[in-house]
Amino acid sequence: MAELKPPVLVVGATRSGTSMLVRLLGSAPGTCFWYEPNTVWRIGHAYRRHDAATAQDAKPWVVRRIRRLFLRYQQAHGGARVIEKSPMNVLRVPFVHAVFPESKIIHIYRDGRANLRSQLEQYETFESYTIAQAETRQHLWNRLHETPWWEWPAYLPRAVGGVIRRYVAHKPVQWFGLRYPGWKRDLRNLSLTQVAAKQWVVAVEGALRDLEQLPPDAWMNIRYEELVAKPVEFFARITAFCGIPTDRAYLQMIEQRVQKQSVSRWEEELDPTILKQAMPITQPLLTRLGYTAATQESNARRSGV
Repeated sequence: MAELKPPVLVVGATRSGTSMLVRLLGSAPGTCFWYEPNTVWRIGHAYRRHDAATAQDAKPWVVRRIRRLFLRYQQAHGGARVIEKSPMNVLRVPFVHAVFPESKIIHIYRDGRANLRSQLEQYETFESYTIAQAETRQHLWNRLHETPWWEWPAYLPRAVGGVIRRYVAHKPVQWFGLRYPGWKRDLRNLSLTQVAAKQWVVAVEGALRDLEQLPPDAWMNIRYEELVAKPVEFFARITAFCGIPTDRAYLQMIEQRVQKQSVSRWEEELDPTILKQAMPITQPLLTRLGYTAATQESNARRSGV
C-alpha cells in the first residue's frame, strides 16, 4: 500500500464543473483520471438509501479495499497519480478523508442558478448507459470487479427500474445526481425544481461545512466562474497545491480547452417562473457566496446605472 501515490479527489454538486476539472487535471504530466467509480465509494454502505457516509463508515476493511482498488487503477495506468472525481462525495467528506488522509480534496462549486438550469436539463435528457455499446459493457464489467460480490444485489433494483423507465415506460430518469438523506420524501412532496435546488444547497453547504473540519492543507475550494475566467492562473494554483508538476504545453492546453460560454446561460435559458420557485431554497446560500450581489452589479452595468 505504500506504493499508492496521494490521490487528488474532485468533489462538487453534479453539473458544477467536476468533469471538466478532473479531465484537465488528469491530463497533466504523470497523472490519469478516474471518472466516478461510484460503487467503490459505496463499499461498506451500498445498501443505504442515500449517498451520505461518515468517518465511522471507514472501517479498516473498507479502507483497505478502497485503497487497494485505487492502487490497482494507478498500476493499470503506468503508475500515474490518480485524479478522481465523484460528485456524491460532497456528502462523504469525512469518510473520504478517513480513507485517504494524505489526499488532496478539490471542491468546485458554481452559481446555484446555473446549476439548476443544467440539473433540470439532465432530468429531461439524461439517458443511462445502453448495453448495446461495447464501452458500456466494459464499464459494467469493471464495476462488477470493483464491487464486493455481496453488494451486487444493492444495485439490482435501480438497474431494473432504469431499464423499465427507459425501454418500457419511455420516461425520463426519476432521479439524477446525489441522493441526500430524505430525497425520497422530497421527491414525493416537492416539485422537481425544488428538489434540484435542494440538491445544490445540500451539496455545497455540506462540503463547505465538512471541509472546514479537515487540516487546511488537505482541501481547496474553487469557484467555477473564477476558474473559467482565469483558467491558466487557477490551474497553476491548483496543480501547485496538489504537487502536480506542469509545463508550458500543459498550461497552453488549459487555456485552449476551457470554455466560458456556460457561465451566464442560465440568464437567457432559465424560465423566470422556475427561478422564482427555486429562490426561497437557494437564496440564502447564493447570498452567502456572493452570487446575488454579483448579479445585481452585472444588471446595473447593463442598464448603465
